Amino acid sequence: MTASIGVGEKPRRTSHPTEPLPADPTGQRLCEIFGHYRWNVISAEPPEDATAKPSWTTIKTHPIRPRALWDQWQDAHQLIGVRFTHDTYYALIDLDAGGAYSSAEGVAQIRAALETIGITRTLLIRSSWRNGLHLYLPFAELVNTFDLAVALKECLKAQGFQIKAGQLEIFPNVKAYGVTSFTEYNAHRLPLQPGSGSCLLDDALNDLPCNLARFFWLWDGAAAQQDLDTLRDAMTIGRDNHRKRPQRRSQPVDTWRHDLDLEITEGWTAPGQTNHLLKTIACYGRVFEGLDGQALIDYILRIATRCPGYEQYCRHQHDIEARVTAWAKAAEKYYWPLGTTPSRESSAPKNNLVPFNQRQSEDAQHRIRTAYRELEQAGTLPDQITARAKAIAQTAHVSQQTLYKHLGLWHPYHQEGVINAETSFSADDEAILAEPCQSPEPLEKKGLHPLAKIMKGGAFPQGGVGSDPNSFIPERGVRGDESVFPQASEGEAYDPELHEQIQHQIRRLGWSAESIRQFIADHFEGKRWFVLMEEERLLLLYRLRMLDALGGEDLAT
Repeated sequence: MTASIGVGEKPRRTSHPTEPLPADPTGQRLCEIFGHYRWNVISAEPPEDATAKPSWTTIKTHPIRPRALWDQWQDAHQLIGVRFTHDTYYALIDLDAGGAYSSAEGVAQIRAALETIGITRTLLIRSSWRNGLHLYLPFAELVNTFDLAVALKECLKAQGFQIKAGQLEIFPNVKAYGVTSFTEYNAHRLPLQPGSGSCLLDDALNDLPCNLARFFWLWDGAAAQQDLDTLRDAMTIGRDNHRKRPQRRSQPVDTWRHDLDLEITEGWTAPGQTNHLLKTIACYGRVFEGLDGQALIDYILRIATRCPGYEQYCRHQHDIEARVTAWAKAAEKYYWPLGTTPSRESSAPKNNLVPFNQRQSEDAQHRIRTAYRELEQAGTLPDQITARAKAIAQTAHVSQQTLYKHLGLWHPYHQEGVINAETSFSADDEAILAEPCQSPEPLEKKGLHPLAKIMKGGAFPQGGVGSDPNSFIPERGVRGDESVFPQASEGEAYDPELHEQIQHQIRRLGWSAESIRQFIADHFEGKRWFVLMEEERLLLLYRLRMLDALGGEDLAT
């Protein structure tokens, strides 16, 4: 239970009642408002260049005492910042200098948006000499921190604001739920610290004379004017929407990305995994981050060296840069950003060198038979089709493309002359996919038009996929794309040119209808062609293009 307070009345301190407060009344106010949670504070020494970004560190060894917090705030040679706990007397919006909203007009637009949820008074300060802006939202009563974070995020996104680092950030943030460990809210620096460059600003962003005591006097006046009933209603709606939001069905592309994320997040667990992990990171950086050249090299090196187990198990730390460079070049050759056309067309001879192709085919069949026998004798031949194909391809040093041309040598359904009825095509499907294989003619250059909600063929948008090269697990939810609160979903369109491009890739691979039928069944949970969803057909095209671009060489080997 909390009670309302009037202008000039101090907020009631609700945590750590036995900790003595500073003797200075202004110091007491600082600790009562910003010292509500004393763990994992952040600190930094002011940089020599006042406009440079401080190197913040988190103090994890002990909580900071109220008097120590006040003492460090007064120290011009030590910057200090705090985090939120389960309830709070305030929020703040961080607008970085040079961002889209770090102007008088941008602040006015944000203030107008906040009024729709009952926040009618705010305090604007310059956060530091770097000219960033902090817009404080004070409250006369404690409010639930997470509900407030959700309400602020929903409100600003519904008004069309882009919430992302470098532009607009909300404190408290909508933090993830910690399953195995406690998740902290993001930390922020304290206001008006001496020597930090922080000062009060007017509506035109002009400096105002102000000390901390006057700041808290203005704070109390603003807090008393908030419409807390409207704010509570918005918090309730935001919390309910966040809890009840529909869970999007996992799509094949999402599953592929999740699998790569999982491997990278797990890192090294034993020696001998360096090449596999470097390939996985390179694939992720190329396909999902859209990187190339030096940017891709830097990405792989940065992520690999930060992966768990790198220092303990990686045996190539002495030449890691050379290996990263090699895998970056390989990834650029064999992969391309998701949603774009292949950057490489296979130039391997297909029909004009028949004796050569025949020898290559016979050699590949021999290696497939040998690999099958070795795995079977060792008792390591997987029963699951996809796992079996991967194991045989790696052991025999052949590509999946080659493997599926010789189903009778390894596939259980075809070894025994049994065709799985679940994977058979209809007559219409056969007509679509089983055209006679012939030398491929150049296909008129057309862009692959993917589904709009899955991937884009153009440059990656700011704040969308690939905006943060250090993050692996996507945090984007299902809301925030429409200027309404809450938002409704919309339908998806389908491009019929997809069929033509799939058919062209099958001809390029030289596969029979039986081969493509089995490939679809193995990679899409036994489904038939005509029951594949549109996004699954798009992923099928991507996989077929990948096999074609490999030109008979499997990157995994």
